[in-house]
Amino acid sequence: MSKRPEVNLTCNQLNFQCQQPFSRSPMNSVFEIEGKKLYLGNIIAANDSKYLQKNNVGAVLSIIDTSDIKLDRSIIHLWIVAEDREDVQITRYFEQAANFIRDHLKHTNVLVHCYAGISRSSSLIIAYLIKYAGFSLKEAITKLKSQRPQVDPNDGFMEQLKQFEFKVKNSKLTKSENRTNSVCKFLNISVEKNNNQCQQINNGIQSFNIYSRLNTTSNNKGKQINLQNLTLQKTKISFLDKTQSPNNLSTSNKIGKTFISNNFQEDPFKQYQKIKNSQNLFNQQILGIKNIFSQHGRFHSQNY
Repeated sequence: MSKRPEVNLTCNQLNFQCQQPFSRSPMNSVFEIEGKKLYLGNIIAANDSKYLQKNNVGAVLSIIDTSDIKLDRSIIHLWIVAEDREDVQITRYFEQAANFIRDHLKHTNVLVHCYAGISRSSSLIIAYLIKYAGFSLKEAITKLKSQRPQVDPNDGFMEQLKQFEFKVKNSKLTKSENRTNSVCKFLNISVEKNNNQCQQINNGIQSFNIYSRLNTTSNNKGKQINLQNLTLQKTKISFLDKTQSPNNLSTSNKIGKTFISNNFQEDPFKQYQKIKNSQNLFNQQILGIKNIFSQHGRFHSQNY
């Protein structure tokens, strides 16, 4: 009888067979914004300059505890030294990494890598998606695993990512509350100003109504008002007022009209002609001064 061959499989081999298929590519595109791609990869992709040029990668973020990185000088490089251990405080690099990715995705493709492209680099990309892309922690992990199935931050990094997500949510809520409070204050101030303006307009309208009523009553009963008691302030002195002598008296009749009484025997027409001639002489003197001034200005303009 033939014996069956014994099959002895270790636990590691069984776990390897049960695992999902992983990406054999050195880097995978996990996010895209306005035509610029964010790649997640390993150290092999970072050290292959031709591969980076082919994928138009102009900025590289390395989170690795080794210096075996050879990049072209034209590539922008940020190197964070950190080990893949649960007790490593990777949260201190979340803000720096997220800002680096955000700033350089505006003009070029970006690669974030660690040694294998599984734990450290994926944690930094998840922090970026939470802070600037509006993803939740669960959505960010699902997004990365759909493009690179071997993504698996360690337990310590996962706890720090949960705390980071909570922090980002609280900061957004406080900012929105501050904005609403500022808007409410502005609206209250504008409403108060409008109320004050309305009160001023109402007061003006009321005073106008009172004034108009007084005018209507005065118009209706104009015969009963003594016009001689009303005095108006002079705004401009006429030429005739200046030439009046003490003997020329301004009086008023019973109706209220003013007139000038003359005690001299001189004809009023001759008096008017004298005044008119003196006024013409004064105008001629002014014209002469203007001509002298214009000639003086022309002389200076020709010389200079």
